[in-house]
Amino acid sequence: METEAWVRRLIREDNLHEFYTSPVWRRTQAQVLKDNHWECRRCKEKGLVSRARTVHHIKYLKKYPALALDRDNLEPVCDKCHYDEHHRKKPGFMNEERW
Repeated sequence: METEAWVRRLIREDNLHEFYTSPVWRRTQAQVLKDNHWECRRCKEKGLVSRARTVHHIKYLKKYPALALDRDNLEPVCDKCHYDEHHRKKPGFMNEERW
């Protein structure tokens, strides 16, 4: 099954957990982290060095399933930056991908 169709099905079924635990995502995530020396891109832009532990979809997966594995849409982030992205309240911002 094509990746985009598979991700769209998982979105409809409210089962993105399957994507995030899949071998294809785990391999992609590991490669992005390795390619970026396990450094948080957002902290690096601020002149800081933090260990990235996850890979974030810049354009959210639910809105852009075609970019699910597109490396240009993926960024390594530390726990704090990932938390800030998904849980911090920002004026006029509603994050549909909170979990």
